[in-house]
Amino acid sequence: MKKKLKILILSIFILSIVFMVYKISVKKIQEEKHIENIQVLPLFSFNELNSSEIFTDSDIAQNKPLLIIYFHPECEFCSEQANEISQKIQEFNPYQILYISNARASAIDSFVNNYGLAGKVNIIFLQDKDLIFNDIFGRSGVPVSFVYNKNKELVKQFKGEAKIEELLKCLKE
Repeated sequence: MKKKLKILILSIFILSIVFMVYKISVKKIQEEKHIENIQVLPLFSFNELNSSEIFTDSDIAQNKPLLIIYFHPECEFCSEQANEISQKIQEFNPYQILYISNARASAIDSFVNNYGLAGKVNIIFLQDKDLIFNDIFGRSGVPVSFVYNKNKELVKQFKGEAKIEELLKCLKE
């Protein structure tokens, strides 16, 4: 009886390890697929803030580098990054910036106003109402930033708060 119990416990342990290895492999494959899919700006559509209009990848300014920032208004790192961008807003004028969040419109509006980003022609705030950002760009925390060149090719992805100098350097490439 003890021998059968030991074999059962050992079998469960081995199956658990195999299952964990499988799950890690699947996650790694999915991550690699997302990385491959974002090398060129992927197709997307998000809601324009306080509007029934939809903003898609085809609405992106042509021949202009692009910065996409996925954020949340309550994120401390997102707030710090937005504050730094607003302090150097003139340096970002040649580029298009998309801020995307899954937060409520009122929270995004407060964020926009707190950092003086309202009314900037090169900055567009979008709402991820359908929670599809992670499906398109890959799962990550906030903030996450993507810099695309004027040909819509990924220059660099920043996970976490990005240094403004690094963002500007990548946008100039």
